[in-house]
Amino acid sequence: MAPQSNGQSVICSLAIFNDKLYAGTQQTGRLFEWNDVDTWVQVAPQYNGVFAIPSLAVFNDKLYGSTINGGLLLEWNGTDAWVQKAPQLNAQNETWSLVVFNDKLYAGTGTGGRLFEWNGTDAWAQKAPQLDDEIYILSLIVFNDLLYATTKHHGNLFQWNGTDAWVQKAPEFGGQQEMSNMVIYNDKIYAGTHPHGHLFEWNGIDAWAEKAPMLSSQIEIFSLIVYNDKIYGGTGLSGLLFEWNGTDAWVLKAGGLSGQNRIWSLITYHQKLYAGTGNTGRLFQLHHWV
Repeated sequence: MAPQSNGQSVICSLAIFNDKLYAGTQQTGRLFEWNDVDTWVQVAPQYNGVFAIPSLAVFNDKLYGSTINGGLLLEWNGTDAWVQKAPQLNAQNETWSLVVFNDKLYAGTGTGGRLFEWNGTDAWAQKAPQLDDEIYILSLIVFNDLLYATTKHHGNLFQWNGTDAWVQKAPEFGGQQEMSNMVIYNDKIYAGTHPHGHLFEWNGIDAWAEKAPMLSSQIEIFSLIVYNDKIYGGTGLSGLLFEWNGTDAWVLKAGGLSGQNRIWSLITYHQKLYAGTGNTGRLFQLHHWV
C-alpha cells in the first residue's frame, strides 16, 4: 500500500490522528503521513540526530513521538516539523514506549528501564527507577485503571505503584527475555515474546502462562493487535502475520512480502488491518497480503 520512502528502513510505529494514518520511522526518525492510496508523504524530517521514532501517541489533540538517540519527547507542529517538548533525563537515551494514563503522558525508557511522566510543557519527571536489572521498558498499557509495562532482559511484567516505583507482577518464564508488545483481550493481558515467538497470558496475579509456542521458526512476536475479536501477531525473522486460535497455537494468516523481515507495527484503520515493516519501511494491508 506504500513503498519505501526517503531511505527509511523501518516503519517503527503507527498512529491515527485527525482521521489520517501516520508512521514514525527508523533510520533518521521522520514522520510520514499515508495518502490513503499508495504512498508515504513526509510531514516531519529528522530532528537533531534522532535515529528512530519507536512510539507515537495522541494526547490533547496533538501527535507525539518518542525517540531513540536522545530520549526526547517530540511534538508534531501539525504541518512540517518535530518540536522538542522534553530533553533527555537521567542519561536515558531512549524513550521506547508512550502511553496516556490519567490524562498524562508517560514514557518507558532504555537503557535504564525507568518510567517518565511529561510535565505538560517542557520536561520529563522520573516516576519509577530501574527495578532489578531490566534495561528497557518496551511497552506500556493501561489495564483495570493501572499502568503495566513489559521489559527487556528478563521479560518481566511490571505494574506501576502510582507514585514512585515498579512492582514485579510476572518474572521471566520459559527463557523469554523480551516482551515487545501487549494487548488486552477478554479482560486479560497478553504479550508476544522473544527469542522463541510465544504468546503469553498473564494469570492476573504473579505469572505468565504460555498460550502459543513458536511457529515456523519465527523467533519474535514483535507486534500485537486485537482485530475482529482475534489476536494477531507480527513476527520477526520472516515478517509473517499470525492469528491466535484462541486456545493454544498460532496459525499462519499471511506470508512475508518483498523480503520484509519484520512486522514492526500493526494498526486498524478504517476497519482494515495494516502493518508497518522492516527492512524497507513499507505499509501493507491484510486484504492485499498474499
